[in-house]
Amino acid sequence: MRLLLRLLMLLLVLITLLVALAFALPDHARVERSITVARPASQIYLLLNHVRRFKDWSPWHQRDPATIYTYSGPDSGVGAKLTWKSAHRDVGEGSQMLVAATPDQTVSFELDFGPRGMATARFDIAALNGETRVTWSFDTKLPLHFDESFGWGVAGRYLGLFMDRLVGADFERGLSNLKQLAEQFPNVDIAGLSAQLVDLPERRLIYVAVEEDVDDAATLRRWNAAVAQLTRFAAQNGLTISGAPLSLVTRQDALAGRFELALVTHYDVMPEDTLVRGRELAPARAAQLLHRGDASGRRKSIEKLRAWMAIQGLHGKDQLIEEYVEGDLLQGAARISMPLQAEAVQAH
Repeated sequence: MRLLLRLLMLLLVLITLLVALAFALPDHARVERSITVARPASQIYLLLNHVRRFKDWSPWHQRDPATIYTYSGPDSGVGAKLTWKSAHRDVGEGSQMLVAATPDQTVSFELDFGPRGMATARFDIAALNGETRVTWSFDTKLPLHFDESFGWGVAGRYLGLFMDRLVGADFERGLSNLKQLAEQFPNVDIAGLSAQLVDLPERRLIYVAVEEDVDDAATLRRWNAAVAQLTRFAAQNGLTISGAPLSLVTRQDALAGRFELALVTHYDVMPEDTLVRGRELAPARAAQLLHRGDASGRRKSIEKLRAWMAIQGLHGKDQLIEEYVEGDLLQGAARISMPLQAEAVQAH
């Protein structure tokens, strides 16, 4: 009996010492890892700012692909929130909310692990010789409160000593996944790009095919002739033109140097046996931007829009719509739209 009492006393003393020592241990823990990605900082910022892409590079998603993710708030930017729930003990459940962001520089998250406490995560993004240095840091406070969480707090102080060793490898794997994903995107700097997702209405068109020429001036003459042809056709058939000229390009047509020049009109039945044809554009969700400048700049804007879509996991249909709201084919303002595939719309 005395031996048992001595053991209990020894255990009590040991527990008391461990608790006392916990007060002397650091009250916070930090983990930090970095990697260099061969893509512009603007792309990395957009990828990290878009919380719906987190699982596409997260090391913990690989650990449990059955994890349930719930999104709330905006798709990206401050207020975007991701909640996860997993039966895997190394994943568990919790949430992260984007709380601060500086374009092309930093993205910060607030993490809530429920009974396991709170933490913050921050991504610092730095341009470096045409590439981007990404630093992922994790900070958590380890408070000791004399309440029902006191036991967790004591254990947390000791776990904090090993935090880097416990999750550092996960951070390295996550950054490696991020690098692999980002380097699949078109290598285009999208800094300052003002693109958005919009809903395109159903439209009825009349159109003719236009062949492109290596000489832009020759292509513009054909474009002007096509606009005149469509305008005459509309007047002859009592059709009302609504809106600016459109060009419709598919991937196949782009390779062949061909597009359809169209005008939005209102008609019930199209006359047959004419070079002018009619078609309907179905309503669609689309990625869109407004470009001001020449044709060369417009082609660069299209490349940027494609990269912007790829970073967010958006897949476009085999079609490009350009609406010339000011000027003509070679100079002015053009509203560029890329309709999305149905699965891309559902994902967002």
